[in-house]
Amino acid sequence: MEIRIANAGYIAFLALMSSPWSAALASGPVEPLAKDTVQQKSLLAPQSTNEGQAEFVASSVGIQSASERPSGDPIRAGSDQLYPQQLEQRLAKEQASDRDVPSFQSLFGIPLRGADYKPTRQIRCDALRHLKTPSTYRRLDSFSRPEVVLPQAKESDFVNRDYMTGDWGRVRTDLYKAGVDVYACLGFDNLNVLQGNLSATSAVRSAPPNVTDQQNYVQLYGLDFYSELVKKEWEGGQLHFSFAWPESKPIWLFGNALTPINTQSVHGNFYYDVGTARDNGGSANSASAYQGFRVFEIWGQQRYGKNMQNFVRVGNIYPWINLNKSMLAAMFNFWTFDEPGSLGTNKNTGRGPIYPTAPLGIQWQHIINDNMEFLAQVGAGYYDPTSGIANRQGLTWFLDQNNGIEGVVQLTFKGGTYSQNKTDFGLPWLVHLGGQFHTGELFSNYLDVNGNPFQLTGLPRRSYNFNGGFYVTAESMLFREKGSYNQGLTAFVKTAQYFHDYANLLRSTYVAGLGYEGLIPGRDTDVFMVGLGAVNMTQGAAAWNRLYRSCTSTPACNNTGIQYVIEIGYSAKLTTWMFIQPSIQYLVQPYGRTDLGNLTSVTLSLGVSF
Repeated sequence: MEIRIANAGYIAFLALMSSPWSAALASGPVEPLAKDTVQQKSLLAPQSTNEGQAEFVASSVGIQSASERPSGDPIRAGSDQLYPQQLEQRLAKEQASDRDVPSFQSLFGIPLRGADYKPTRQIRCDALRHLKTPSTYRRLDSFSRPEVVLPQAKESDFVNRDYMTGDWGRVRTDLYKAGVDVYACLGFDNLNVLQGNLSATSAVRSAPPNVTDQQNYVQLYGLDFYSELVKKEWEGGQLHFSFAWPESKPIWLFGNALTPINTQSVHGNFYYDVGTARDNGGSANSASAYQGFRVFEIWGQQRYGKNMQNFVRVGNIYPWINLNKSMLAAMFNFWTFDEPGSLGTNKNTGRGPIYPTAPLGIQWQHIINDNMEFLAQVGAGYYDPTSGIANRQGLTWFLDQNNGIEGVVQLTFKGGTYSQNKTDFGLPWLVHLGGQFHTGELFSNYLDVNGNPFQLTGLPRRSYNFNGGFYVTAESMLFREKGSYNQGLTAFVKTAQYFHDYANLLRSTYVAGLGYEGLIPGRDTDVFMVGLGAVNMTQGAAAWNRLYRSCTSTPACNNTGIQYVIEIGYSAKLTTWMFIQPSIQYLVQPYGRTDLGNLTSVTLSLGVSF
């Protein structure tokens, strides 16, 4: 979605009141406290009493005289009333027996949720596409149970409170209790090319300037209204608005002109880059027509079922907030690690770059059992067939017959502490199995209507009316340090496969990554990560490049159709609301070309929730 909103007052209001593209809570709302013996301990509250009542209580527990009677007022413990010393003895005895029962407290030392427990409302600026995934005692939790959701810190605790700007003198809390949630992220990225591959051949390199540095600024705002705002008895309803304001200079636009849109790689850094052309309005090479404030998501939702974890959502929905979730994968900077993406980018590229698009549609999540859930989305085939030029406000719907529909269906299996089985405390793991389809018009990237190279014949390109593929993602914690819930090694693997050989930009993707949370002593929530990704272009995309001037003008030109990337990064939580992440990326065979050399870049990312 690419829109400039001219009304400055409107923008200022939204900037004050809202925040980033938000994701529906992956594990559903926090459940009420279970009424078991352990949690009832925290519900014991002092009760007022008079001297006669004190005498009765004292005698009932075997205290015969005032001199033997413990000091202080009796405390109600279920149907009994006990003096503080006796209550402490009872709690000590019960807690000793509790240690023999597996629980998050006995196994990992996670505190019990008391009567004053309030779940944190932190947002995940370090994994933007999964922004509202609940924050737990493990930073890499893709799913969780209510018992491990972090408690809300005191407002006076500047370092650990939910947002940098705090509670606004309780205004934020009062709004939330009434059914209104406002949140925001500010992200900054800086990239520098250490090793470039800019060709000396004018037919290969793009027109100047060819920059070797990039700065991205993105503001994300969210505004949610919950059904209790309308009626206290109405549970599970939600109206969501999110807005984005990116300002970037996409590094992949400036360099060698290898792709059909004169960029130098299949994928680039920072998937929320919005520039898809070097000069389309504004100053030369600014890609300024793609910058600025725009609507991202607008949808309504109703939850239902056990613990209100199921939902039906209707509106402009970005599918990959809930689909194919892996928090570790989402923390990498290079696009390849966010695979898969949508089929409906535009009619020329099909399954190509990962654009953050939110087409009109309907999304349905249903929890099948403690270890399995179903998620599907069906919507408009193209968010914008012009790749963001026509849909300037994010509110235009492209519903004509040639645009078709796009759908994704996913089945998720999960176990360990990702499971909702309250007796399963094993290492967390998940498997996503997904299928994608698209019924809109899609043009061949190589063949004309007669099956010959359209670049040579000049005839119209062949068109297709179906596109599809499937993906598999697996994530698991491989090793957990003794007594720790979060510290240890986590891995993920992904693959996506698509059906066309002479349409789409990508034929298949393969991605793997490792992340160790708490590797450095004293930095228990920092994550060290390393990943490897490979994208295979379709035969048509590679053949197109061999006939393009950037190849025909170079005698040594060779295109393998495969691009690799290696990324190494370290994400440090400085506070609950701020992170910093240095990374290095090594891009091998940009756009499959072996004759131009590889690219090495370093990035520094900073995110703040406010």
